[in-house]
Amino acid sequence: MTWEINASDADRYLNVCKLAATTDEYFLNFKSNSDYNRILEHVSFELGQKYLDEVCIDYENKLDEIKENDIFGSPVTYNYEKVGNISPTTLRYLKNTSDIVSKFGVDIKSIIEIGGGYGGLCKVLNSFIDFESYLLIDLEVCNLLCRKYLNKFNLPTQSHRVEEVEVHEDFDLLISNYAFSECTREIQLEYIEKFIKKSKRFYITHNVNLSSANSISDMEFIEIVSDIFDIEHYAELGEEGYPQIIYGIKK
Repeated sequence: MTWEINASDADRYLNVCKLAATTDEYFLNFKSNSDYNRILEHVSFELGQKYLDEVCIDYENKLDEIKENDIFGSPVTYNYEKVGNISPTTLRYLKNTSDIVSKFGVDIKSIIEIGGGYGGLCKVLNSFIDFESYLLIDLEVCNLLCRKYLNKFNLPTQSHRVEEVEVHEDFDLLISNYAFSECTREIQLEYIEKFIKKSKRFYITHNVNLSSANSISDMEFIEIVSDIFDIEHYAELGEEGYPQIIYGIKK
């Protein structure tokens, strides 16, 4: 996967992924590593509160299970009035889960996520959706970390590079939390043909602030796929300048 982000930030992030995947010392604290935080685990307390306020599914009886996402990696956590001590990034994953469940329900068995990070969304989503397969597509060092992390929870997941995967039949849901929008146009077009067009539904958070001449914008993406998907989209948290949330349901 080729990124449209700062090369130095990407290199530092990938180095932490490799160290966390291969050494227990780094794995213990990777979520609070400043180089890792250049890409992930950088949600502020205030943004975490906004995400929590957006959650519209019943999560109270699953809260302990959701907080299991904070057991490994020593994330920064804060005390929130409704939920107690929790990572704001985990609250973001809870908000993503709320979006998905509210729109598509829970009868979802097969999922592909483009750019799965360490697997945090997969972990939180599993508290609400009893999926049978969850395939994460990422760079190999990210996959190594993802495998190590998700193995702690014994989930039915696989992590592979895009060139290692062939999809022969439609699957239930595709997810991309920023990653698709942060790739180059060439890679985005490959993802559209190889994965998105073979999904029955998709949920994409599109980072509008990274759009460039070498990547597909949110509006261009919608135009490309609207012939085969019914589309709904809006600004995250309803605020201008925030990423676009894009839902698709195959016609």
